Amino acid sequence: MVWDFLKDDAEPRLPDRVRIVLAMAAVGVLTGLISSLPTPLPSIRLEDDGLIINAASSPLHAGLAFAAGIALCMWVWVTREVGKCLLTLVLVFLGWLAAVNTANDLYQALVGSTVFGTETGAKEGREAMALILGGVLAGAVGAGLAAFGAGIPARAIRRPENWTLVVLAGVVAGIMLYPAAQLRLPFVIFVPWQALVAAAIGFGLTRRP
Repeated sequence: MVWDFLKDDAEPRLPDRVRIVLAMAAVGVLTGLISSLPTPLPSIRLEDDGLIINAASSPLHAGLAFAAGIALCMWVWVTREVGKCLLTLVLVFLGWLAAVNTANDLYQALVGSTVFGTETGAKEGREAMALILGGVLAGAVGAGLAAFGAGIPARAIRRPENWTLVVLAGVVAGIMLYPAAQLRLPFVIFVPWQALVAAAIGFGLTRRP
């Protein structure tokens, strides 16, 4: 049967490179769209100004959706070991939280600084720089932990040329944080970032030494 590969006792089969890259990119688009839905939860922080768990601009379900998508891909195409796939889910989710808080901390630090002085327009300049740098750095952090998580079941992702590609994808897509914030449209960052990082992981799965 065409769906036999989904059975628990079936041996995972890795598709050819084009198919898996497109499939994982599609998963990233789907999870990115889910991530863009408004959160029904209130803002959640571990302390008043501490670790962000849930916020309107970075909802909790965004990290869970992306982590679940990557973990599912590992289960379908790499291994049926549920424990490894769950570790992937946890690490990708932690990567999402780390990325969100990295961007937030950098934004707060730069906007509250005196970079560009105090003259008219200086604050806007700091905000733009904070969003661009924050997006790039947060994109790298989130993608790095996503690669680490995917590397638990997938040995191919552990190779430097593969996890570096995943991090680079996160950096490039992270630039979209600036237009997303300006337009107040979360999908402008969520969809391309999750799709590119997922596609880079898919590419790495088929890359041979």
